[in-house]
Amino acid sequence: MKEKLVERLQDIPGVASVSLNLEDLEAGIKVKLDESADESRVLEAVRALLVAYGVRSLEHPDLEIGNRHSQARAALGVDVRISEVNGGARVEVTGTAVRSFRLVPSTPMAIAQGMSDAWCQVLGRIPLEITRVTLSDEGTLTVVSTDGTEERTGQADIVDGWTMALPLAVGRAIGVVEPDSAAGESSLAQTDW
Repeated sequence: MKEKLVERLQDIPGVASVSLNLEDLEAGIKVKLDESADESRVLEAVRALLVAYGVRSLEHPDLEIGNRHSQARAALGVDVRISEVNGGARVEVTGTAVRSFRLVPSTPMAIAQGMSDAWCQVLGRIPLEITRVTLSDEGTLTVVSTDGTEERTGQADIVDGWTMALPLAVGRAIGVVEPDSAAGESSLAQTDW
């Protein structure tokens, strides 16, 4: 049944890849979308398929993903991508005229520093040092930056995962994303199954 479910999920238009893990503590179904995919249509098709396979019930509340993600991306003002590379991570920040990337070890601290450096280059600003990256028991990611004399703190909720929370927290820590913006802070349902 697992193989057939994965195969059917991969057949949904807009789905780039599917991974199914039922063994680990972080078990679940992870669906990666194509960049041009209509998230709400794909989500509805995935949900309907999971209901058909008995993985989800019909009574489960509606899932919303487009609103929060588009608000967060708009708050950033740049496009931020984090991708895995052999032995580390590639952090890329793209503005309207400049694109910058860094290859860093795959730790939250190194990724945050690489993101800060690339973001500052895109904006033509002096880089800031990331001094601390922490995650609270409640799921709040905190990033602290310094210019050598003054510290600035940025926070974000990790409900949408690291790839959304880290840019919001880093952007707030380096002073380019408003700390009181509603992006990423809504109480919409989670999108992991």
